[in-house]
Amino acid sequence: MSPIGAKLVHSVPCRIVAFVLVMVVAGCHKDTPTPEPTATAAREMPTDAATQPPTDTPQGAALDTDAIHERKFPDRLLRYYAAALEQGRWDLAARAWRTSSGVTAETLKASYDRGSTTRLTFGTAEAEGGAGSIYYEVPVTLRFGNAAPEKGTLTLRRVNDVDGATPEQLDWRIERSTIGAGQ
Repeated sequence: MSPIGAKLVHSVPCRIVAFVLVMVVAGCHKDTPTPEPTATAAREMPTDAATQPPTDTPQGAALDTDAIHERKFPDRLLRYYAAALEQGRWDLAARAWRTSSGVTAETLKASYDRGSTTRLTFGTAEAEGGAGSIYYEVPVTLRFGNAAPEKGTLTLRRVNDVDGATPEQLDWRIERSTIGAGQ
């Protein structure tokens, strides 16, 4: 047998064996279903809060109560707030505000309980830092049923990771609003 023929004899079986091994390994995962992402997994996917506008909250969305402790993504707190308002959960909506703001379940109910669905939608936000805090201002549109929409802004704030800051200061909270009666 010539040297070229010997190489072909040895390389062809090796290629066949390699091909069979690849096919066997690929076939092992053929019937394994791909898991669907869970709500938790989707929620934990990072986004760039400064460039991603908050999304609308679907009607009747479940409340993401962990959003109250959010330190990275302010849009998560906004979705929580919008869902709480829509569901008339004034006590939970008030938790999105800084304690020092004076906004309570009673003030939210007085401002937003108008006998029809409250719907809060968001525009594109702007984030900026200043004096040890990060501010996140987002244009909003508030609708009560079929009434004319009210427009304004919500400003969220969190303290940068500074020694001595309280947990509430480190979490995103609504600091001020230009819609409704100050809420």
